[in-house]
Amino acid sequence: MAIEYPDIISEYLVATERYESDGVQIVPYLEPAEVPIGGSTTLALLLQSAVDVPVELTFRPELPQTGRFRGTPMLTVGEVELHAKLEPAQVGTLFVPMKTTPQAREGRHEIRLNVSVKAEKRGSRVRPTRTDGRFRSNLIDDVVGLDLARVLGVPFSVKPARKISLPVTIQGQAETDDETTDMTAKFESLWTLEDAKRQSEALREVAHRRASIADRLQTEPVFVALFAEGQKCFADAGVPLRIGEAIALGKILTYTTRYFLANSDLQDGLLVPVWELANRYELPTTDPLWVLRNVGFWHLLRLSVALSFGLLAQALGRQPWSVEERRAVISLVSDTVEAAELLPPEFLYIPLLMAAAYISHHIRLDDEDVRHSLMLLQKAKAARADVFADPDLAEANQIFDRLIKVALQRR
Repeated sequence: MAIEYPDIISEYLVATERYESDGVQIVPYLEPAEVPIGGSTTLALLLQSAVDVPVELTFRPELPQTGRFRGTPMLTVGEVELHAKLEPAQVGTLFVPMKTTPQAREGRHEIRLNVSVKAEKRGSRVRPTRTDGRFRSNLIDDVVGLDLARVLGVPFSVKPARKISLPVTIQGQAETDDETTDMTAKFESLWTLEDAKRQSEALREVAHRRASIADRLQTEPVFVALFAEGQKCFADAGVPLRIGEAIALGKILTYTTRYFLANSDLQDGLLVPVWELANRYELPTTDPLWVLRNVGFWHLLRLSVALSFGLLAQALGRQPWSVEERRAVISLVSDTVEAAELLPPEFLYIPLLMAAAYISHHIRLDDEDVRHSLMLLQKAKAARADVFADPDLAEANQIFDRLIKVALQRR
């Protein structure tokens, strides 16, 4: 391929194998996957064009029926045929409302979709049918929503198909029949060639300045900048930091920065999304430290939460939180702090300050007494005893106490 555009699908869900029909990659899913009798669900079709010409897709649904021959449909959609148009290389989602019919029966059923794709003219491929990607990490095992899949790439392969299927479970009874559902299918664009242009420009700038950027982002100045920015942003989110918390937060943010800068591939995962944002709003990029603090803090915070969960799994020898729980916390912390809305204070500790206790000896500042910093963190956490009195936080409370105890014993 003369041009290869990034995989956007993996920013939204894990799809190591996906369908492809005549140059369009397709990942279907239901939200929710389980629907009660009298209820509704949404069929989402995540579509990623792998060709450089406009295409039109037509889907003809085959819905589950009460019997094999002359059965009655158990689900209904608003249209017999579903249509979506994609510009060259465009990515988007077609949302198709569905609801059960009075004849629906409980059980596991199957939805089938017949797919046809029509291109305006002959085109060329701009996305591969298979790739290994550049992303490698022993600490981050889920990249959804982190801007790493589209910048670095993750493994996937396609399965050619003109008919695709997915399971649906009908279970239980809705409290009230959902008769107000708007059954109109809607298309939402997620990525266009304009996004590709911004990413390419940022990638070129970062590559050209890689050495000078890394030289400016040394441990001590990065910590000083992030220590200050962390205090400001969390205070704005209703969680003013005590000194031990501010030091610990600065350390885990600095650790994340150094972790990504230690490898040229991972560097792009940290820097390219930040430079994209700076260029989009025509902000100066001459000082990388200023850019990281003032433009990249939210991206770095998101990466830090993800990395912190990985560090805790490493420390404990197990991962206490499911993928869904981790994604929810990543979004909650980064989105809430960015919007300066009220953040529940336990999510300062889960997982950020827990991980900070674990890596406290890896980020040593000039003239720092690491043990004293840890004792300040321990004291700050004790001052939030009312937060950790919640029975739902008992395990998190125990994990933090264990981690800081071990850290205090290190020399």
